[in-house]
Amino acid sequence: MYSAMFSDEEALRIAAQIERKGERFYRVAQKLSDSQEMTNLLELLRRQEEAHAARFESMLDELLAKKGDFEDETFSEESAAFLSALASEVVFPGGVMASMMNRKIDTIPDLLLYAISTEKDSILFYMELVQNTKVPENIPVFQQIIQEEKRHLFDLQRMLEETKGEENRL
Repeated sequence: MYSAMFSDEEALRIAAQIERKGERFYRVAQKLSDSQEMTNLLELLRRQEEAHAARFESMLDELLAKKGDFEDETFSEESAAFLSALASEVVFPGGVMASMMNRKIDTIPDLLLYAISTEKDSILFYMELVQNTKVPENIPVFQQIIQEEKRHLFDLQRMLEETKGEENRL
């Protein structure tokens, strides 16, 4: 049975950690890449994750500043267990190197598909936060994160389509 409960504040910390782990993943992958094109894309993705982490940390600061206005209640035990499991899956299970070794990321489309997959998992995590928060005032914070992640997902999907278009022209 899952005994550790967490609050919206802790969930927002996890959101920032997800982005920081993504940033580290792309930084390490850059060092392992032999392709300049792949390295450039990894740098772009790393900077996006870094920006998201900074934004989510700013949201956390705002939440903490407002915390005096309302009680920050914990998620139910079942929701906390589900969110914890989902977050651990999103934040590269086994660590950065295990994630890289367990996935075939040899091409730009491979990398984009991997990034799309992690964005979808992140969005699912944040949607669960919206549904399970016990503090209605926090819903807009989580919805804002979802919108940012959806924009990022859309950009990644567009890049993947452009890459497929380039392959078709060759």
